[in-house]
Amino acid sequence: MEKKDLYMIGNSHIDPVWFWNWEEGMQEVKATYASALERMKEFEDFKFTSTSTLFFEWIEGILPEMFEEIKQRVAEGRWEITGGWFLEPDCILPCGEAFVRQGLYAQRYLKSRFGQLCTIGSNVDSFGHNHVLPQILKKSGMDAYVFMRPRLDTPVFVWEGADGSQVNAISLPAEYTTWFHDPTVKNIETTLERTKGYEKMPCCYGVGNHGGGPTIENINSILSLQKASGTSEAPFAAYGDVSLRFSSYTEFLEDLDKSRLPVIKGPFEKVNEGCYSIDSYFKSLNRLAERRLIEADCLMSMVACASTAACAATAACTSTASCVPTPAGTSGEESSAGPEWMKQTEEMENLWKTLLFNEFHDTMGGTTIKQAREEAIMQMSGVCAGAGKIKALAIQKIVNGLSTLGEGFPLVLFNTDSQPYDDYVETELEWFCQAPLKLLDADGKEIPYQRIHTDAKVRHTTLGGRRRFVFRAHIPAFGFAVYRTVKAEPALCCNNHMEIDNPAANVLENDFIRAEFDTQTGALVSLVEKTFPENEGMEGYDALKGACSIRVYRDERDAWGGLQGRRYEDRNETFRLISMEKVESGKIREVIRVRTAFEGTTLEQLYSLGAQEKELCVENRLVFNHTWTLLKAAFPTGKACSHTEAETAYGTLERTITGDTSEFYMQRFLDVSDEDGRGLAIANDGKYAFNMEDGRIQITLCRSAIYAQGNSPEWYNEKESYQYTDIGPQTFQLILKPHGKKLPRSEAYRIAKKANGAYEYLADSAHPGSEQITQKSFAGVRGTDDRAACDVSNVRIMLVKKCEDDNSFIVRLLETEGKDTAFMLEFNGRKYPIQIGHEEILTLKIEENAQQPVTEVNLLEWILKKDQ
Repeated sequence: MEKKDLYMIGNSHIDPVWFWNWEEGMQEVKATYASALERMKEFEDFKFTSTSTLFFEWIEGILPEMFEEIKQRVAEGRWEITGGWFLEPDCILPCGEAFVRQGLYAQRYLKSRFGQLCTIGSNVDSFGHNHVLPQILKKSGMDAYVFMRPRLDTPVFVWEGADGSQVNAISLPAEYTTWFHDPTVKNIETTLERTKGYEKMPCCYGVGNHGGGPTIENINSILSLQKASGTSEAPFAAYGDVSLRFSSYTEFLEDLDKSRLPVIKGPFEKVNEGCYSIDSYFKSLNRLAERRLIEADCLMSMVACASTAACAATAACTSTASCVPTPAGTSGEESSAGPEWMKQTEEMENLWKTLLFNEFHDTMGGTTIKQAREEAIMQMSGVCAGAGKIKALAIQKIVNGLSTLGEGFPLVLFNTDSQPYDDYVETELEWFCQAPLKLLDADGKEIPYQRIHTDAKVRHTTLGGRRRFVFRAHIPAFGFAVYRTVKAEPALCCNNHMEIDNPAANVLENDFIRAEFDTQTGALVSLVEKTFPENEGMEGYDALKGACSIRVYRDERDAWGGLQGRRYEDRNETFRLISMEKVESGKIREVIRVRTAFEGTTLEQLYSLGAQEKELCVENRLVFNHTWTLLKAAFPTGKACSHTEAETAYGTLERTITGDTSEFYMQRFLDVSDEDGRGLAIANDGKYAFNMEDGRIQITLCRSAIYAQGNSPEWYNEKESYQYTDIGPQTFQLILKPHGKKLPRSEAYRIAKKANGAYEYLADSAHPGSEQITQKSFAGVRGTDDRAACDVSNVRIMLVKKCEDDNSFIVRLLETEGKDTAFMLEFNGRKYPIQIGHEEILTLKIEENAQQPVTEVNLLEWILKKDQ
């Protein structure tokens, strides 16, 4: 008879928010942990497994005595800590740095409070899991992962990331929650039925979601089943000699023969796919919060770099050159003091933790009650405001260290990307309405600009002294450039009275691309890349095979995307053209405004094209007023374009999609192409869902489902009052880049950065300072050949921050093209030779003392063994 060991995992999955607010969630954690401790006193074999360090932080803050008791049980081995993250997040939609911070803050907390790290990641309820997680888990000190959604046919396996990182994974064959005796028995039977041929398997029990944990009835049920095991009355005799024991994931993994486990690669997606698109406003706010937090760290790092005076060329810097890096190992003219960090670095952990709390899978997935969602909006708005304040203070610190004396007034532009910014900039500043304005670049040379309408719409001749203009700028990588505005008659200003040079409203065209619109419908019908540098004689490539459209779907799915026998269908309706006109037209930029409507929903789209831009920018202002409806922006790229590349968390996921019209996830960019690499790349600033249907690539714009409405027998009641998601105004950006050959990933990242905000600026006053320079790069990535100082486009600096342990710098890099690469990291006047693996997230520590070599660390900012 087959021997079968079930490792009974006493647990309680706890949703801190869902059908309740977070205050109630805190109470459920308190009650659950108190119950688990009581069960340990009553049953000597009982063990408990928990996740989420946030819950420990809550208990430590409100019940320190209970926290000490938990520490004792952890030390005894009866309380197992899994998860290793701050809170069980959505594991698909957050950015890569958010996943890093989950482990950074959680694991360091566990080490400080319990003297140990968690080695088992656990996200049993998250709606899918992105394919980069094995690397993030491994580099956060974890070598195993437990999940339930989706439930795989292979319950135990090795999960391998694109970089080759591997973790042992458990796909729970049965539920994580059991309420009474019968559900406990059912969970055991389900586990046994789905894992035939396996000698060992974990099986969960305990009350969850709203907490509760293992009950006395749960435990007594298992004890009674243990006694019956091996007898004629054995309840599971059909499955062999079944043994049940109170246990933990740790014990199961220790006893598991891992040598024969199959290897599985790729993401686990399309779980509750309706969550990819629901609640557009929260998702765009989340994107903004992530971006601002990353930029706040980067700008504070620039302040710290500036404080070290590490650049040997500082004294020789002129208004015509960026800093020249000093080779590694030379003394230069460094200050002996380390970097001086802004005190606001101390605020970053709390801001990040607020973001992480609200990336919880039900919050990020849009499935909570509206009251909990509104609280999340307030908290996330606070994160955006807090990070914005830090950014502003950092910019002031950098600028205040410069001497800005000279002609006119300084206009300081900042770039936190690891690539130089060579593109268009819009700025608005206080300027007497009747005064002329001349614009000078960082070399002191007058440059052209185009005057455009201000955000302040006053028209009085003595009030509203605002001036807004657009111009092409160069900002060094991870640095700044000082332009100047002068009260003098310009020779190169165009459209000073915002006149329209070319009123034709059906074409936008420059030397690189041509966009054509249908005058009857306002639809974009052609988007051509005109030139190919390697083959000037080649005809242009039109990425569109028909008219773009906004498609209207009747969508009666629940909040999670469950259909429940209801309708989900394309209505084949069309937005009606209200107006189409040229609203900007000059030598620098042209803009066409298209206004359309469908019943009570309106959409205003501003298509803009600069004279040297190679992509079409679209600002969208939507007022959505339809319940049980979904809108998609459809781009007919043709059925030959079936290959997609979509940004994920610190990675890119390639898919070939044919015949599947359901939704997939993306982050800031999506590129769709044919077998020759020709196609269309689309960047966005807050959308996460796309699908392919009838030769169209479709970006989901909004979805109006009932808040927190899920699957139940009587799920709709006419006597109830319902509120729907996404009703109201929203603004979002799209960037469309046609390409007649395979698009380098660096270009996809560039337009993604552009769509989400690529620069900051400050119109400063003239003042003295310690440095007289007009442009500076603090960090960058270059080739190893000094004679050809070309950028290494497949390696990007994603973040620079203060080290958690000391005043050193932490630099996070990402390889984007799947190539092992040697390169030079230029950082604050020094060069460091670096090796990065294919699709690797590489974290480096640059010591306070610039003489020390750069050190590779893991995502916890510690030096561990190479395989960690």
